[in-house]
Amino acid sequence: MVSIFIIDDEAILHRLYKDVFAIKGHQVIADAFDGEEAVKKFTDMSPKPEVIILDHRMPNKDGLEAMSEILDIEPSAKIVFISADANVREQALNGGARSFGLKPVTIRHMLDLVEKAVSD
Repeated sequence: MVSIFIIDDEAILHRLYKDVFAIKGHQVIADAFDGEEAVKKFTDMSPKPEVIILDHRMPNKDGLEAMSEILDIEPSAKIVFISADANVREQALNGGARSFGLKPVTIRHMLDLVEKAVSD
């Protein structure tokens, strides 16, 4: 079982991810709808999640900013960066993301990204 923190401003994706991960035996232990909320929740979390699924375009703080702050708190955080913006791929990977998924992400690809992040 992998513990997962979902950060995305689309509520429907939270529900979809939770259902998909539950089927595979993983557990979503927290979620956030914008980057600012995500950093606050991550700071207070104990234990920390094994994998963070992080969207790019969000209100208050985008995914790149949130990722930078999360990695300042926990440099070994395993972040799966998900975005509809293909042009942020290099920035996300160079900034510390373990992998990058281009939205819309298939369920199979999302599971592969999470499993790859955990095994790295």
